[in-house]
Amino acid sequence: MQTRGYIGFAREPSTGPGTGARAPTVVCVHQRDDAEIRRLVQALQARLHPCESGGEALAVARSRALACVIIPLEMPDMTAHELIERLHEVAPGLAVIVIVDNPAVSEAVAVMRSGAHAVVDGRILSSSLLPHLSYLLRGT
Repeated sequence: MQTRGYIGFAREPSTGPGTGARAPTVVCVHQRDDAEIRRLVQALQARLHPCESGGEALAVARSRALACVIIPLEMPDMTAHELIERLHEVAPGLAVIVIVDNPAVSEAVAVMRSGAHAVVDGRILSSSLLPHLSYLLRGT
């Protein structure tokens, strides 16, 4: 599946010896694979800020710069489409990655049209999420 390529996003400076800068922050709305997502984010020297709902993720986006947001298609309080729209009102261009367990082409296309940076397959999370996180956090 193709992504939209580089999308400008609010990002805190990356860490490094002597920079004194904070690591980029990735927000993740609760997933069953939170531990795997945390491992991937930390391997890329970023911080994971877990949230229980789309509303909580939106509040975090209003309060600080984020590298990206990882969300499921359905959340307790809103759909991915609604959250993407609201996040882009707060932080235009913020990269949003949507995790879908059984992605249908029509579903993926609809989410991409909503403004998602990528739709990844939750069944093969590491291999589908890592390239996007690496690109957004490191530019590689």
